[in-house]
Amino acid sequence: MNNVLSLSGLNKTQDIKELKTESFSKIFSGLTLGNSEDIRSWIERLSNNGLIKPLNKKEDKNLIQLTSRRTYKISELNNLPRAEWLVKDILLDGGIATIYGESGSTKSFLAIDLAMNLAIGSEWFGLEVKREMPVIYTALEGFGGVVKRIKGWCKRNEITPDNIFVDHDALLLGDLGSVQGFINSYKAKNFDRGLVIIDTLNMAIPDIEENSAASMSGVISKAKLIAEKLNSTVLIIHHSGKDESKGMRGSSSLKASMDTIIYVKQGSNGSCHWTLEKSKDSECGIGFNYQLKEIVLEIDGEVQKTCTIDALGKMEEGKKKGKLSTNQIRVFNLIKARLMPLNSKQASMDLVIDQCCNLWTEHDKSKRTYDMKNIVASLINKGLLGSGSKDDLHEQIWITDKGMKE
Repeated sequence: MNNVLSLSGLNKTQDIKELKTESFSKIFSGLTLGNSEDIRSWIERLSNNGLIKPLNKKEDKNLIQLTSRRTYKISELNNLPRAEWLVKDILLDGGIATIYGESGSTKSFLAIDLAMNLAIGSEWFGLEVKREMPVIYTALEGFGGVVKRIKGWCKRNEITPDNIFVDHDALLLGDLGSVQGFINSYKAKNFDRGLVIIDTLNMAIPDIEENSAASMSGVISKAKLIAEKLNSTVLIIHHSGKDESKGMRGSSSLKASMDTIIYVKQGSNGSCHWTLEKSKDSECGIGFNYQLKEIVLEIDGEVQKTCTIDALGKMEEGKKKGKLSTNQIRVFNLIKARLMPLNSKQASMDLVIDQCCNLWTEHDKSKRTYDMKNIVASLINKGLLGSGSKDDLHEQIWITDKGMKE
């Protein structure tokens, strides 16, 4: 019996994700049960949205069946649920995200600070956090250091959340059995609607070639499985490549699959900042400055030191934007001239780069493609261009709202 849901034994606060199913793997999650809504009125609302229909079986009125496809007319699209945010305009509820940077760039400090603030429902860098939520911090790299940093955060902020799980066991994103075991363990703890942090991707895929698009697609599908089954957002800590200007290490399919990418940088003077490098549903390019503040702890009678995040505020627009070089201006104008006539105002990144390189005739031909890609990356970091998946198309490039005003 395919696509059948059993309603037997449900209580009035039952969520759609908890329905007992037969031969059914995924339910549309945008229409969950309201706080004061009766289960039967909720079923009626799902039916009105075309998601389910009664099963024609007189002997069991507790069975309903999902319709074959979710299809909408244009007039019905406005009634669909909008994207929900864990952190306003930064982190999507139910999405896949990455924090990346070079080794020692304070990635895990930033991730821990994010995790703790989401656990207590407190704003992060002045950005709205929608609710308190449970957090899993999968410490695959440097478990002791992660524990010390969490203790340091609790001491400084004088609060100890009881909804954070620090996981010390292996999680292999290339092994379905490992991933399913992880999911089952936390479903048994009733983990739901939270944040799952995997630190780091490198330790989660020890035998997988990061530059293989096919292999990384399998890794991402398992990260999405965790997000789906735990009804949560997955945040992966990753490293930049040897050439930091080229972004995250590994296959471009990794970047294309992310809903959010946050780039972390630590300066030579110890100052740090993070930048929203990619967001599918909000404006890219915003960023915040911070520094590390030393905290002294006593652990098992021994005095130890760690650090916590000390937010310094939003990056100044002028500093973030900077003055464009002659080559940056030239490349930006070439890209604008290529994209503006298009109705969608977007196109394949590789195609746009190839076409603009052909028009950049005054530049040394032997360095043209390399320099073009580096300049495009810098324009993305400045928030003038956006890149990534958009409208179900991979590796697109477009001009941001900020770029339109340039």
